[in-house]
This record gives sequence, C-alpha cells and structure tokens, in this order.
Amino acid sequence: MRQAAIALSVGLLAGLPGLALAQAGHDAHHSGNPPAQIGQAPQTAVSPAADDLSDFTKANVAAMNDMHGPMMEGIMADDPDLAFVQGMIPHHQGAIDMARIVRQYGDDPQTQAWAAQIIEAQEREIAEMQAWLEARAGGEVAAAAPLGGAVYSANEGGNSISAVDLDTGAAATVSLPIAPHNVDLTPDGGLLLAVGDPAAQGDHGSQGHGHGAGVGADAGEGLLVILDPQDLAAPAAAVAVGPHPAHVVADRLGRAYVSLAGGDAIAVVDLARAKVVARIATGGYPHGLRLSPDEAQLYVANVRDGSVSVIDTAGLAELARIPVGAGPVQVGFTPSGDQVYVSLRDENRVAVIDTRSRQVTGKVDVGPGPIQVLATADGRWVYVANQGSEAEPNDTVSVIDTATGRVVRTVTAGKGAHGVSASADGAHVFVTNTAEDSISVIEAASGTVIRTIPVGDRPNGIVHGRSH
Repeated sequence: MRQAAIALSVGLLAGLPGLALAQAGHDAHHSGNPPAQIGQAPQTAVSPAADDLSDFTKANVAAMNDMHGPMMEGIMADDPDLAFVQGMIPHHQGAIDMARIVRQYGDDPQTQAWAAQIIEAQEREIAEMQAWLEARAGGEVAAAAPLGGAVYSANEGGNSISAVDLDTGAAATVSLPIAPHNVDLTPDGGLLLAVGDPAAQGDHGSQGHGHGAGVGADAGEGLLVILDPQDLAAPAAAVAVGPHPAHVVADRLGRAYVSLAGGDAIAVVDLARAKVVARIATGGYPHGLRLSPDEAQLYVANVRDGSVSVIDTAGLAELARIPVGAGPVQVGFTPSGDQVYVSLRDENRVAVIDTRSRQVTGKVDVGPGPIQVLATADGRWVYVANQGSEAEPNDTVSVIDTATGRVVRTVTAGKGAHGVSASADGAHVFVTNTAEDSISVIEAASGTVIRTIPVGDRPNGIVHGRSH
C-alpha cells in the first residue's frame, strides 16, 4: 500500500475495463454529456465479471478465488494438525458456496439433494473445527493464527480512507473526493468501494451520517468511488449514485448495491461499466445493508420507518418490508442465512429476524446506541458495536451467543464504537472508534483488545481483506 493522496481523474484502474468516470459536481448530472472513459486494462486472469461468462460461472469462479487465499494461509501453520484444520475450513466454505450456487441456478433434483447434504455436513464440520481451534487457543494455536491481512476504514471526518497492512504494520491514509461513510471489498478482493457525499458538500459534522437525523432528499448527489486496493494511489473511478449514499455491498456478479438515505432507494451499480443500472424503492432512510449468504436477497435497515426491506436480487424488487423497532441502522446475516440481526439504535437492542417467516422472533438488550452488527464465520457469535450518543460516546462491543440469544461478553473498545469487520477465520474482530480516530483489534478467543491502530478523522465503516 503506497502512502500517497489519491486523485479522482481519468486513468487506468486495474481489472476494470471501460469504467466510466462520473463528474462529482451536482450540475454535471444534468448536462447530458456522457462520462469520460477510463482506459482498457490488460486481461491477466479469468474474472468473475467477464462478459462472456454465465452468471453461475462467474459465481463459481468468485467462490474459488475466495477459497484459495485463506486455504494457502491456513496450511502454512508449523503444526500439521493446525495446517489441516486451518486449510480445511476455507476448503469446506468453498464447497458450501458452490452448493449454494447450484441451489440458486440449478434445477436437477439430484444436484439439489447433494447441495443440501453438502451444506449441512460441511457447516457442521466447520463449527466442529472452529471449536477445536478455540479449545487449543491457549497455546500453540494462538501463535499459529497471526494477525494478518489488511483493514480499510472510511474516515468520514477526514475525507479519506486509512489502509493498514496487518502483516507488516504499515499504514497509509489517502484522500478521497468524498466524505466516506462506508467501505467494502468485492468478494474476490479485487476492488475497494467507498460511498459518501462529495467532500465539499458533506454535512456530516461531528455526528457523521446522523443515521436519519436531519438529512433529506436535497442532500445532493453522492458518489461510489472505486479503488484498487493493491495501489490506492492509482487513478480511480467514481459513479454518481444519488442523494446521501450510506452503505455499499457487492455481489459475485459484479454488481454493487448502494443505500441512498436521501432518496429512500437502493442504487444498483454495474461495476464493469461504472453505471447505475437500476433503482429499488425501500423504506424511509435506508442505511446498513447486507446480502444473504446465497446472495439471493438483500436486507436493508430503514432508519426512519423502523423496518427492514427484503429485496430480491434477481428481480431487483422489494419483496417485503419487516417492522423491527426504533432506529434500525444495520443488519447482519448468520452464515446459514436462517437469521438476521438488526441493530436498533433507539432501543439499545438488537432484533432477531427469522428469514423463513420474515418475522422478528426476539430482541436482545445490548449497549447504548448500537450501530453495526456482524456474525462470525462459524455462526456462534454476533458482535455489536455500541456507539452511544454524541454527548456520551460509548466504548463497548456486545457479543451475543446465537444459541441462547444472550449477551455473553462485553468488550471495551474505544469511544464511539461504530463499524465492525472480522477476519475470514473469525480469530480477530475489528471495530472503528469514531470519537478516538482509531481501530480496536479484538482477539475473539480471549475477548480482549490486543491492538489499537490510529487512523483518520472519524472512522465509520471498516472492512478486512487479504494483504497486498
């Protein structure tokens, strides 16, 4: 990662053939002029977004890409037993991902039966292996599971992204043309996505997005900025998406979904063309959003009307709107896809949705002002960052046991705990602290903060990925 400021300009973005660069100014979106083109990038490998591949092939390629890196990291352990377990967990996850893909796209009864059996068996074995790792975490396993990969934080107060290489400790903060509220990686790790209002128009102030406080449809045209995580100083692309973009998530088919808090809609962006291809109406002030494990549905927290929108990603339409409570900010799926946890900022609770019935089955008391929620890869725990209020920022992270529906641990992070991400193996959890301009690194096995990393001004969203 190079320590340099990023300039929003026309140029080459690796792996993005024909990306269009949209102008940041509001007037530019009414001029009728087509966006400038970014140059063609050389093709170096099969890409999940290749135009000549079917959707299910793209999904399978992406699943394999996701599996290979963690497998290679896992088998490098010095102990042969650890190498086996740490390599098999991502291997099993790759099999589960492929099974879910054939369940989504296939129609043969035998493949559907095999897929169901694979998912059930391999999820059970992953859970057993994770438990084995945790049982041995007091000694050699802890040493064999180093703090690796990279984390990226969206620094809304500083119009920047901070990138930290956890292998080397090297950190860089790069400027953006937006006040980024959220950041995410594409499933293959090839692109880094950030969303926010143009920096000159940002109204975030000390409260950040405000999560529904005082921002309407006149907030201006926001941007999705597309970056190369291997070189954040490389020329970038931007797409005008709509008023007040809050969160972004990408699927394996080369699409990004951006919640437009100022427009009560989701913008669907084709990343290969850098173009909004659809808009989907939601409830009031859509904010946090996540895809189901099979990517068939998108759940969106609507802050103002106390609901969660359920969106069909094939038809790009809202299927249902589930009442959940006061001030829902973010959602988090369990790996099985059976449950969704929803942070209720104004209730100091988390709602639990059964995805089959689309009903709230319970609520869990957590800390004050819960914002982001994330389930671990084994499905056993849900981490909830409790930001508190502007006057009284909170510094806790609640850990919910999904089996009992109770908080079993409270971790002290930093003031204004906001965003949550985790390593692929679930060994480490990363939390942004908006009031302290830092990231807390939590060791999951011990429930303690093992490192605090300084980043840019008012970090909000965060994502963990592979090292580059």
